[in-house]
Amino acid sequence: MKKTKIKAFGKINLYFELVNKRQDGYHDIKSIMQNIDLYDELTLEESVKGIEIDSNIKSIPKDQKNTVYKAAEIIKEIFGINKGIKIFINKRIPHEAGLGGGSSDAAALIEALDKMWDLNMKEELKHKIADKIGTDVHFFLEDGTSYVTGKGDITEKIKNFTWNNILLVKPKISISTPYVYSKVKKEDLSHDNTNSILELYKRSKEKEIIPYLKNDLEKIVFEEFKEVENIKKAMIKSKARLSLMSGSGSSVFGLFDNKIDMVECKK
Repeated sequence: MKKTKIKAFGKINLYFELVNKRQDGYHDIKSIMQNIDLYDELTLEESVKGIEIDSNIKSIPKDQKNTVYKAAEIIKEIFGINKGIKIFINKRIPHEAGLGGGSSDAAALIEALDKMWDLNMKEELKHKIADKIGTDVHFFLEDGTSYVTGKGDITEKIKNFTWNNILLVKPKISISTPYVYSKVKKEDLSHDNTNSILELYKRSKEKEIIPYLKNDLEKIVFEEFKEVENIKKAMIKSKARLSLMSGSGSSVFGLFDNKIDMVECKK
């Protein structure tokens, strides 16, 4: 029986703009997403039949509610695979933190099964599978930095954002993404269908782009979860050049010019 391990890296949103409300219930967005070093690790082992999920976090779903289970189920169905798979998820990326843990796990599973079972999937098929799981899965099928549009399903590789001193803080609270989006009002939408931030990013150095980076979901989250806002304020006070909430929260990251300021803020 074959066995393999794969890492599933998290992400931060360097930029997040709410554009329009879609007829399918989703929102059109513009985002710059960046992989980070924090990762989950998936261990896959072939079995006789079925899909078995286990984890160091006992509360995670073990059925179709789990993105990894769903990805495995879809792949088995597409290719008519009868053999089973056991998957152990060693979770390091916190849940409901805006870091994309579940989506990254699903993308890693797609890549791992493609190699383990010699499926030779084309990128187009991988993204069709991602469509059935979650919008962020598309980004995690890439590496590095991407400009993400549509409902999160259209990705374009762009130059890597290579900032050395990044501090990431996850408060005790967790925030549901659907809950945050349910609070979005018409006045929160930009209705800007241009790609001006992309063009600016492409022609600018990293320090030049920082004043233009933002997260439109912060206003919504900060109204109810002051703890998240206070982390951002503390980072700015501690000389972070930029501090933003990642995705729909609750994690907040800060970009620091040097390690000394970053370590001091961490204290």
